[in-house]
Amino acid sequence: MRKTIVSIVMCSSLFTVIAVFSRDSLAAELKKGANYVALGSSFAAGPGIASQLGSCGRSDHNYSHLVASALSLKLTDVTCNGATIANILDTSLGDSAPQIDSVNPDTALVTVTIGGNDIRYTSSTFTCAGTAANENCSANLDQAMIKDAVNQLPVKLGEMLDAIKVKAPQASIVLVTYPRVFSSDATSCSELDLGADDTVYLAALGHKLQAAFVSAASSRQILIADAYVIGEFHGPCAATERWVNGATVAETGIPFHPSAKGHIEMARLVLAVLGGNED
Repeated sequence: MRKTIVSIVMCSSLFTVIAVFSRDSLAAELKKGANYVALGSSFAAGPGIASQLGSCGRSDHNYSHLVASALSLKLTDVTCNGATIANILDTSLGDSAPQIDSVNPDTALVTVTIGGNDIRYTSSTFTCAGTAANENCSANLDQAMIKDAVNQLPVKLGEMLDAIKVKAPQASIVLVTYPRVFSSDATSCSELDLGADDTVYLAALGHKLQAAFVSAASSRQILIADAYVIGEFHGPCAATERWVNGATVAETGIPFHPSAKGHIEMARLVLAVLGGNED
């Protein structure tokens, strides 16, 4: 019988509920060759990281490929640049079918990182990067639309998780949160190429994205690999051990997205919550 320990972690006034399973349970249940489906947007796909597969910005060294390799799983990676929750559930993205079409009753593991495009998190960051520090670009964004999208996000994420569970009743589902781009002291960080007001606005938007993940997962048997919380001091402004690029790319990836190092760390977090070897 699966043993479950529920721990409550408080970070930045946000209570994160994380279900942590015994080390010898979930990983052991994932037999070699078991079916694993990776869902999500560019933060899961790994654009700019070698080697690229197809036209979705999908890297063969993104976190899902690293997890699949570590656990000897059969991976179907349908992550894609620009994907929204609708592109997981029922809407094609270019030539790509809805991602959930790849999930079936034989699926043993699903990971998903999605939602940032639904609330224009990344596109707003790209829009404001490089603008004059005193321009207050974020004030010119459609903040009413973004606020409405943020308010809807927990419900949409929950509906998506429920739909995945219907298609794969026996699967373990892991929500992999967005690594933190904006740390608490990011307003003084030149790596972001953003004005102070824009940085504050975008940091708050990232925090709301994280809160939506926690809200959707907390009432369901969903695991969280919490790259947002664990990665607090590994953003573009960190002195060392950066997981996420700033406005310029130091080594791998694209601006404001996880680097190859970031995907290694995200994979470790997934392996940790599954009870596998995260070293």
